[in-house]
Amino acid sequence: MGRRSNMTSIINKTTIAVFILLATAMAAQAASVRAVVDRNQATVGESIRLQVSIEGGDGEVDLSGLSDFKTISRGSTSSFQMINGRTSRQLIHSYALVPLAAGSLTIPAIPVTIDGKVHYTAPIRITVSKEPPAESGRRDVYVTAEVSQAAPWVGQQIVYTFRLFNAVQIADAKFQAPSFDGFHAEEIEDRQSHRTVINGREFIVTEVTFILVPVKTGTLTIAPAVLQVGLMQRSRRPRPFAGMDAFFGRGEMTTRVLQSDPVTVQVRDLPVRPPGMDFSGLVGHFDIKASLDQSEVKVGDSTTLSVTVSGSGNIMDCAPPAVPAPSEFKTYADNPEETVQKDASGYSGSKTFRTALVPVKAGQYRIAPIRLTYFDVAEGAYRTLSTPPSDIQVRPSATASTDIDVFRAAPDQPQSLKKQVEFTGRDILPLKTGLEALQTRRSMSPLIFGMLLGLPMIGFFVTRTALRMMQKDESPGRIMADRARQALKAAAAGDITDTDFLSALYRALVSAILGRQGAMGTSLTWSEARTRLTEIGWDSADAESAARLLETVESFNYSGGKLDRETRSDLLDRTRQVVRRLAR
Repeated sequence: MGRRSNMTSIINKTTIAVFILLATAMAAQAASVRAVVDRNQATVGESIRLQVSIEGGDGEVDLSGLSDFKTISRGSTSSFQMINGRTSRQLIHSYALVPLAAGSLTIPAIPVTIDGKVHYTAPIRITVSKEPPAESGRRDVYVTAEVSQAAPWVGQQIVYTFRLFNAVQIADAKFQAPSFDGFHAEEIEDRQSHRTVINGREFIVTEVTFILVPVKTGTLTIAPAVLQVGLMQRSRRPRPFAGMDAFFGRGEMTTRVLQSDPVTVQVRDLPVRPPGMDFSGLVGHFDIKASLDQSEVKVGDSTTLSVTVSGSGNIMDCAPPAVPAPSEFKTYADNPEETVQKDASGYSGSKTFRTALVPVKAGQYRIAPIRLTYFDVAEGAYRTLSTPPSDIQVRPSATASTDIDVFRAAPDQPQSLKKQVEFTGRDILPLKTGLEALQTRRSMSPLIFGMLLGLPMIGFFVTRTALRMMQKDESPGRIMADRARQALKAAAAGDITDTDFLSALYRALVSAILGRQGAMGTSLTWSEARTRLTEIGWDSADAESAARLLETVESFNYSGGKLDRETRSDLLDRTRQVVRRLAR
């Protein structure tokens, strides 16, 4: 027994000594940082891969100084090795840099903070050339932006259309709309897609449409819209032993950022209104109608006057028109009924206002025409519409010999809110006033008393144990796995659009892959997905299949493909299989 105890003590001491040596060796290793890129030449919009390596500790990388580039995080990896008794740990942060302008650019010295001390990488020079113009037909993907009216009136709706032209397969597309300063903007959710031929090449055109309503006059500039896409780059010379990729002409997926040109809009002010004009504030093209549900009523009965304003423009801003009812009528307005549509031509619809008219005196009456003045954008002038007059025959009431008088409380005599207290005859809970209301209770036994004292302590330990068991795992792997499950659940919902369905599948695949490696992130290209799946032990065929599934999902989203029920079911099943395998 003593011999076994001595052996255990020796093992424990040896283990502690090894850990001390490892810690000492790692602490003695000097921290260092390094930055490398995959190439030093690019065109505007093409991505450059940047890796910041940290050896000897954990560090925080500050990329705020890279003002000439758009930076996109691609996650991080770490490795640990021991050679000849020396340990080394390397942490690599990966980024995609997209140059925003042409010329000779510099990636400045990047500060990396390690244990409170700042280290700097060496600067890197990058030569960026301009892209060929779209009209030359040499570009495979480009974007444009335009408005339907370059000189609208203030308050007039116009349509802003962003178009993506792509002749090759793209993936991982992310759209960033302009801020639309000086406009009220709303996107049309239904994105249109069609095919066209330009200079002999067929392009798929995807349109993103916004309805804009200028809210101020003057020269307004709409900033460029930005689209980030993954573009398949084909290798000019196949590499030896490149396998199927070389045979089919496949290459690497690179990130590109495309920008539309800014759009200038000259907003004109409305003409000066003539004196006495009651302008409704509507700008566009409108019509007005009015009708009575009953033209003959009795005193005290009601008839409903319906006024409908319809047309195209800012119909949602239409206010209730004034109803010129005779003084012998009491009026009661109802809530308006609004029907507004938005499509590629702008806002259109109708708004109906209903007013109950209650006559208080018999006779023949006429409702004067109801007028609506709006600004007609086609004519560039104010226009006044009016409804025909409406006649009402009011007959005496059959239940009263004289006309009805309407009395109202005086302003200085508010209605009292007090109510008289009434007795219901019996109480809800009868009071016990006799001696039988008092009862003698026996004393509690010591055993029961002790159990009652011990219950709080038992409850405390049970609660503490339950909290420990229910404590949430906040590790990156668990967080990303939860995101994958939630995305799959959203994709399985049958009432979502194709765009939301494909976005949910993409989130599920990316979250599952990154979560398996314990990394956080929101995007992966198909080549990155294939590499990461291979790193976790998947064979090349399965990794290629899963990566191509990710590419297919993104391609459907931005290449104009239409999903039928069978295609949606197939994509969902394949995604569910990949996510389940990664969750094992």
